[in-house]
Amino acid sequence: MAAPRREIRLDDTMEPISHYTDAVLCGDFLYMSGAGPFASDGSLIGEGDVVRQCEATCANIDRMLSAADMSPRDVVYFKVLMEEVHDGPRINPVRIDFHGDAYPGSTRVGVGHFALPGMLLEIECVAYKPRSGGPPKEEIRCEDLFEPPSHYVDVVKCGDYAFISGTGPIARDGRAVSFGDPGKQAFKTLENMEVMLDAAGMGFGDVCKVVCYLENVWDRPKINVARKRFFGDSRPCSTLFGIRRLAIPGMNHEIEAIAYKPGDGAAPRKEIRVPGIHEPISHYTDAVQAGDFLFVSGQGPFDAGFELAGDTMTSQATQMHDNIERIMAEAGFGFEDVAKVTAYLDDCDERQELNAVRETYFGRHRPASTLFGANRLAVHGMKVEVDAICYRPGAGGARP
Repeated sequence: MAAPRREIRLDDTMEPISHYTDAVLCGDFLYMSGAGPFASDGSLIGEGDVVRQCEATCANIDRMLSAADMSPRDVVYFKVLMEEVHDGPRINPVRIDFHGDAYPGSTRVGVGHFALPGMLLEIECVAYKPRSGGPPKEEIRCEDLFEPPSHYVDVVKCGDYAFISGTGPIARDGRAVSFGDPGKQAFKTLENMEVMLDAAGMGFGDVCKVVCYLENVWDRPKINVARKRFFGDSRPCSTLFGIRRLAIPGMNHEIEAIAYKPGDGAAPRKEIRVPGIHEPISHYTDAVQAGDFLFVSGQGPFDAGFELAGDTMTSQATQMHDNIERIMAEAGFGFEDVAKVTAYLDDCDERQELNAVRETYFGRHRPASTLFGANRLAVHGMKVEVDAICYRPGAGGARP
C-alpha cells in the first residue's frame, strides 16, 4: 500500500495566512501550496521587481521540495499566476536556473488580483518522485505542436498519470487562430490537447480533471460545444473561471488537464455524480476517482435547485463546503483526505470569512492551498469557487 497522506509545515517560511499547510505528500506525489515572494517574517521580497520576486518564490518552493526529500528536478507541474502575464519572458531565465535540464508541464496566466499587496506572481507546483520502484517521470515534447514559449514541456507522464500543459488555440507557428471566434478556438485547443494525450498513450476518456481559463467567461457555452464533441460520453471534473489576460495575444482561453490510464492491476477511472447536487452547467461531472486520488470539480455556492446560498461570503462558503463534503462522501473520502484546494475569489479581501468556514470543516487537518482573485466567476453573484484533490492510500483498490 502507498504511504499515507503527510502534511509538511516548514519553520523557515512565513506563517500561513489561512487554514493550510505548505505541502502535502501523497505517496510519490507532493502537492504544494501556492508560493509567493515572502521572507519567513511575512515581509515582501522584491517590491515592484518581478524577477526578484520569482527568485524568492522559487527559493521557497525549493524549501518545500527539500522537506519531502525532493528537488526542482522532480517538479512535474509548474503553474505561474501573474499580475502581468507578458512579464513571462523576464522570469524565464529564473525558471531555467531553477529547473536546470528538467522540464515540467506548465500553465502561465494573468489573474485578477492576489491575496496580499505587492505580489506580482504566485507559483504552485506538483512534484513526483517514485519511492518504491515505480516508473520515473517521462517528459514528452510533441513536435507537431508549437514551440513552448518558456521553460516547459507539453506533457509529463508519472506512471499512470499525465500532467498536460495549458494549451490554447495555437497553430504550429505559435500564433492564435480564429481570432474572435471562441467556438472555433475551442476546437483547435482540444485538437492540440488530443495530440498531447496521444503522445502519452492516452485519450479524452482518460482525462480526470480540466481547468479552463477564459478571458471572457460568458463564452463558456461556446467552449462547451467543443468539449462535448471531444469528450463524448466521458466527463472529467472541471473548474472554469475568468482571468485577466492570457500569455499569447488573440487567445480566448487556455485549458490544462490531468489524465489517468491505469496499468495492470490498477483500478479504472471512475466518474462520480451525486444525487441532489445541482446539474452540471457544462460537460463535466462532480468528481473523478483515479486510483488513490479523487479530483473534485470546482464547487460554487449553489443548492440543489441551482440557487445561490445568500449574498455573503459566509453563507456561500458554507454551502460550497457542504457540496464538497457530499461529493467526497459519495466516493468514500472526507476532509481528512484533502491534499490540495484552490480557491477562486471574486474579492480576496473576503478571504478571512472564507477561512473561518474552512476551519470549521477541516478541523485539525490542513491541505495545501492556493488562493487568488479571479477576474470573473462563471455565474453572476458567485463570491467563491473551490476545487479539491483528495488522496487516500488504498482507496482505488484493484481492478475487478
